[in-house]
Amino acid sequence: MELNDKIQAKCFQALSDETRLRILEMLTMGELCACKILEKFQITQPTLSYHMKTLTGAGLVKVRKEGKWSYYSLNQEALEAAEQYFTRLIEGLAQNQCVLCGKSRTDWEKSQCICKKQEETTMETGKKIKLYVLTGFLGSGKTSMLLKILDNLQGHKVGILQNEFGRIDVDSEILKRDGLVMTELTRGSIFCTCLRLKFAQALAEMSKQDIEYLFVESSGLADPSNIDEILEGVKVLAGDVYEMSGVICLVDAVNFMEQIADEITVDRQLKHCHRAVINKVDLVSEEQLAQVIETVRKYNPLCDIDTTTYGDIGTTFLEQNLMEKQWAKAEASTNSVDTKPKTLSLNFDGVAPKAKVEEFLRKMLPSAYRIKGFFQLDDGWQQIDVVGKKIDYKPCEPKEESHLVFISKIGPQIIRPLDQAWKDIVGLPMKLKN
Repeated sequence: MELNDKIQAKCFQALSDETRLRILEMLTMGELCACKILEKFQITQPTLSYHMKTLTGAGLVKVRKEGKWSYYSLNQEALEAAEQYFTRLIEGLAQNQCVLCGKSRTDWEKSQCICKKQEETTMETGKKIKLYVLTGFLGSGKTSMLLKILDNLQGHKVGILQNEFGRIDVDSEILKRDGLVMTELTRGSIFCTCLRLKFAQALAEMSKQDIEYLFVESSGLADPSNIDEILEGVKVLAGDVYEMSGVICLVDAVNFMEQIADEITVDRQLKHCHRAVINKVDLVSEEQLAQVIETVRKYNPLCDIDTTTYGDIGTTFLEQNLMEKQWAKAEASTNSVDTKPKTLSLNFDGVAPKAKVEEFLRKMLPSAYRIKGFFQLDDGWQQIDVVGKKIDYKPCEPKEESHLVFISKIGPQIIRPLDQAWKDIVGLPMKLKN
């Protein structure tokens, strides 16, 4: 048996997990039933099935069915072929020789040998944009995470496609910076029929830009279950231009347990992610954090789980193969025109008392998933961010006018109480826009 480059790469990729290495070592004693393997590892049945599918798919392990049980054994031919590959490398190293063309180092550098030219051509023509999708419920800190990523990727060519339900995209104003390629899609979820085609078209257009990475920041109410289907559409529009590199789901440690009970999109985001990052861990107890981690694992048995503060996930994920954590099959997104939440923008020209605006915001908390925007208060211009029961203020640059975006929990019924609460508490002229 001889491994070609594609099969060889798949074989070695399967060896990149510690659990799979231990399974291979255990199988040296001979064929084992899945139940026997499970006895030796602290993993669930779905997790074992995932690992065995990877090993059998790479040809390293053979499977035999007997009744309802699966029996696994090592594929000796595949192991010998892998051994031959390393033997070739060792022999080439001993002779200071390129194993692709057989030339010595001196001849290789003088002649620009064929294998080098082929490598350069492949690198140039096969270059793809690494695509990451960032999910996470409203207020989890996705924009903060993006800011950290941009800081860590200074010097690299990065693009962002940002999605918001509101007519005014507040977060895009925070992210804008020189040299950043950015596209905004508002007034719906990019996974919904209302924006799905525009999303695919936007991805196709972004692929024409000179970028290495594209980060898609989805709305907090997004259900990414159909991302594979959308990427197939992009291939039709623009070709095989993206390397799907992973879905990263940000989890709000403070509000997660309440959110998971109320919103189906939260569990969909977890189910279809390859890495779950639990944010704001500095604001919760060890007991609450343990509960959050345990609950995340119930919805996704395989994804990596990290903890962080201020959305800082570093850059190690860029070097990892997150897609090997793929286990959930694509399905229809729950985002639809019927489930699309109502969004309103409150526009105001002037200076408002901070105490009265805060009283107004607290009055509206039970009726809104999220409230955010920029406002001129009596202590200056402030970026306002309301998540759960917490209201945050951060000084910001002056804007043309003040505005707040409301994502309603109660649909259009929010309009009348919002208008009345502003009149009763703040009492200054303002305008509401859909």
